[in-house]
Amino acid sequence: MKTNVIFVTMLCISLLSCNKEDVEPNNNNNNNNNATAALAFADLTFNTTNAYFSTNGSMTSPVDSNQAKTITDIIDITFIFNYDYTKPGFFDPVARSQEWYWDDYYSPWLSNAVETRYYTTNLTKAKFDDATADQSKIGAYFADTSSIVLAPHGLFPTGSCIGGRHTYSPSSATLSQGQVFGFKNTSSGKRGLLYIRTDQYSGWPIPISSFDTKVDLIREN
Repeated sequence: MKTNVIFVTMLCISLLSCNKEDVEPNNNNNNNNNATAALAFADLTFNTTNAYFSTNGSMTSPVDSNQAKTITDIIDITFIFNYDYTKPGFFDPVARSQEWYWDDYYSPWLSNAVETRYYTTNLTKAKFDDATADQSKIGAYFADTSSIVLAPHGLFPTGSCIGGRHTYSPSSATLSQGQVFGFKNTSSGKRGLLYIRTDQYSGWPIPISSFDTKVDLIREN
C-alpha cells in the first residue's frame, strides 16, 4: 500500500511539472505575437534646407520647401534653426504658417498642413526602443502625465515648438543629445516620440556648414 501511495504522489508531481513547462512558453509567445511595432523612421537628418517631413509613412527622409509645397496637407514635422542663439528646433507647421513677433520661420504656405503638438518627457532611449517594438507603450507613456507634458513656450502656442530661440517666461525646451520628446497629430490623434541622436556631427549644434540634426522618430500606426 505504501508503495502505491509513493507511486501516485510521484506521478502527480510529474504531471504538474509537465503542465507548467507547457503553459509558460505559450504565454510568452502570445505576448510577443500581440506586440505591434511602431511606424519607425531611423537616422533622419534635418537641416535648414531639408526641413519638412510627414510621419504618415509615405516619406523616408525630410524634403525641401519646393517638394513640401506639393504635399503640404501631410507635412506634420518641420525643422527650424535660430541663428542668434545657435539653436536647432522643431516647429508645428500650422503655427509656422502664421506671423509672430519672431518671424524667422514664417512659411504661410503651410496653412493647410497637419497641426502637431510637442511634449517634453523624462523618457530614456531604452523606453524609446521598447515603444519601437511595441507601439502600445506610446499610449502608456502619454497616459503618465507626470513624465510627459506639453512643451512650454513664451511666444508660440503651448506645445507648438521645441528648441529654436529660447524663452524664459516660461522657460522653453531646448534640444540636447539623448533627449526624447513626444508629439501628437491633432487631426488623427496619432502619437509618437522623437529621439535626438547622440551621434551628431562634431560641434553640434554649432553649425559648420550644413546645420544637420539627426533624429529617430516613431509613431502609432
